[in-house]
Amino acid sequence: MVSQSIEDSWRVRLLGADHTPVGSGVLVHGGKILTCAHAVQAALELEDHEHPGQRRVALDHPASRTGGVSYATVLSGGWAPADGQLQDVAVLRLTDPAPADCEPARLRPCGPARGRTVRIFGQATDDPPGLWVAARLLGAAGPDWIQLDNLDAAASRIRGGYSGAGAVDEHGDVVGIVVAALRSGAATAWMIPVEAAVRHCPPLADAVDDGPEVTHRPWPRGAGRELAAALVRVPSMRDPQRRDSVLRDTGEDIFGLAERSPVLIEDVRAVVELCLQYADGIDRLVDALRWYEQGSLPMRELERVVLRLRGTPGPTP
Repeated sequence: MVSQSIEDSWRVRLLGADHTPVGSGVLVHGGKILTCAHAVQAALELEDHEHPGQRRVALDHPASRTGGVSYATVLSGGWAPADGQLQDVAVLRLTDPAPADCEPARLRPCGPARGRTVRIFGQATDDPPGLWVAARLLGAAGPDWIQLDNLDAAASRIRGGYSGAGAVDEHGDVVGIVVAALRSGAATAWMIPVEAAVRHCPPLADAVDDGPEVTHRPWPRGAGRELAAALVRVPSMRDPQRRDSVLRDTGEDIFGLAERSPVLIEDVRAVVELCLQYADGIDRLVDALRWYEQGSLPMRELERVVLRLRGTPGPTP
């Protein structure tokens, strides 16, 4: 008889030599564990430069009724140790199946971050049962990291033992993992979004659920030109600093690939052409702009252009 799983049963604790929790992780599809590279190094007592090879990492499942310890090893291509505010991701595979009452998490790309709230379960050494905390996503803090602002009391803040813990959004999806906190009891921490984790550790890609496929009618010929003409009038795209913030909120994949030009219209055209390469690229850009523009006239005009182009049949093959 299969045991019934409890909510968020994907939670994992990485264990040190004496089976004391030293970090957290996320059970995902395929018997894989998503966590931080430095948490694996702590569990195995490795130096910063050391690769774990095929050494087994001990872990347990705090939501399981079965108890017991599991073991996992780092997958090939699943190791991206910390490099400043870059990387610090590890993907492991369990050597045996996870407990029957543990369901893998739904991993989803984080996408635009600013202002969203997540909840995080971590296992600090001075809190044997572990604690849930709430945090607000403030925005990108670097190419791979997003800043978190703790919303709970000082006694319930992200600290040691939370590294690798899953950040769960309002839909119940894991959209990132905690990577660092400013200091014990401080309100500031950071997470690595799922899309950045996949970029550094490709074996994670097949565990990511992009959500229901949204089928859009093809953009008509000349759409890029019309979109750029409307977008160049939007104030947030004319301000270089705000433009970068908008692109970060559009997604790290867009921000990381967007090229800059000192000529505004060329800069905007490059952004449009990049967004058009993604099925939802323009929609993500418009969603990010809404937060900054607060219904400005140029923003409303851009939305009208997008709706009109979306309703225009594409070229007949």
